[in-house]
Amino acid sequence: MNNGRKEYLSELYSHIADELNISETMMKKAISSYSAVGNWLGECEPGLDVKIMPQGSFNLGTVIKPVSDKDDYDIDLVCLLKNGSYLMAAEIKNIVGDRLKQHETYGEMLADEGKRCWTLQYDEFHMDVLPAVPRNKVFIEPTETEIRLTHKMEDNNYEDKYSNPYQYRIWFENSMRTVLDTEKRAFAIRNKVEISEVSTNKVKTPLQKAIQLLKRHRDIMFEKHDSDDAPISIIITTLATKAYSNETDLYDALCNIVKKMPQHIVTDDEGKYHIDNPVMTDENFADKWNGNPKKVECFNKWMQSVTDDIINNPLTMFGTVEISKLMKKNFGENISNKAYNAVADKNRVARESNSLYVDGLKGGITLNQEKNEQNIPEHTFYGK
Repeated sequence: MNNGRKEYLSELYSHIADELNISETMMKKAISSYSAVGNWLGECEPGLDVKIMPQGSFNLGTVIKPVSDKDDYDIDLVCLLKNGSYLMAAEIKNIVGDRLKQHETYGEMLADEGKRCWTLQYDEFHMDVLPAVPRNKVFIEPTETEIRLTHKMEDNNYEDKYSNPYQYRIWFENSMRTVLDTEKRAFAIRNKVEISEVSTNKVKTPLQKAIQLLKRHRDIMFEKHDSDDAPISIIITTLATKAYSNETDLYDALCNIVKKMPQHIVTDDEGKYHIDNPVMTDENFADKWNGNPKKVECFNKWMQSVTDDIINNPLTMFGTVEISKLMKKNFGENISNKAYNAVADKNRVARESNSLYVDGLKGGITLNQEKNEQNIPEHTFYGK
């Protein structure tokens, strides 16, 4: 493999992922907003002992900007009624919904009841609040953390569903533990804080960045057609995490993840697809695949496109212009332009410090000098 090209792609993909990150301002606004919602819901009924927990991409550090300014961020919260394990499914859902409706502001922001969540629409994001209770009477971190949630069916009856977002986050972090600890330690040193104060969503490992890139590619690929059947984020996150092997290089991580993701899709004796929750096997993230073959078709089509667009084609293209066109197609023009500018600025600094090299045997540029590589002199406009 062309090591110079691989290094270049890793750098470029890393900057694209950085541009996909939620801004610090938006992060603070989201935390402030869900804290306020939590305080209001905390008084919904005496004795229920309400706990608000972020879940999903916001909690895992894999949230990405929307493709269009017309779209918004998605923030997922669990509203856990810790002392409400005796409640029926409909009661769980309605206690939370009724409390939100009582608030002068939240009542205006509240969308129609969803199948599992209540949704609050803010200017720049929407907040999905998932009502739940402990599955086994108590909720005790880190051991007893399974929850029972509600699902409203088409006949307006409710049924119980189960999940464990707390343990899923632990599993996700442990799957990248070596790299995660290194990143957290570096963040703590840079910001002069204790490493225990560094949450997962404040750092970015190759796994987190790979998931962000895959989700962005998905969003753009299905933006104008088949959006309802596009691969859902929890499936992308779960398969990518299972495939990840603590690679420290982003391009290496992407290669391994994209190659191995399909290997973690299981079919049972009845031919039904399973992508089971790794911390609770009675939750099947691919359950909807079994009633909708279009979802399987879209996933397979997307995986082939990812293999071509992110892994194979960038290695065979000659020159940054062609790669630039591909990046804009895959991730969006503004995001790609900003990433290219960041890489160019870094290369310019390296050139001016005489630390940029050209690989004479393989083509491409690199910041690391090896045998057969020539130093690239500082560029000037007067021929020196």
